[in-house]
Amino acid sequence: RTARPLAERLGDVDPAMELFEEFHTLAPLLEQLDARDRHILQMRFGQDKTQAEIGAELGISQMQVSRLLSRTLARLRAGMLTA
Repeated sequence: RTARPLAERLGDVDPAMELFEEFHTLAPLLEQLDARDRHILQMRFGQDKTQAEIGAELGISQMQVSRLLSRTLARLRAGMLTA
């Protein structure tokens, strides 16, 4: 890959900056969630556990986990759109 001159790179969209901005917006929304919802998100997306595995760990059904995740993700999406 040939390096482009600085003048040609100025103004390029930086994907890392967009990701940073999304995290910056998301962080306070995550803090507003109760501990259980944060824990479920962490298990699902941080530990890549299935809904069934999460349910077994928390003593609730997979369907309950599904509903909780749907509700939580909808809340986060709505918060991201209004931020």
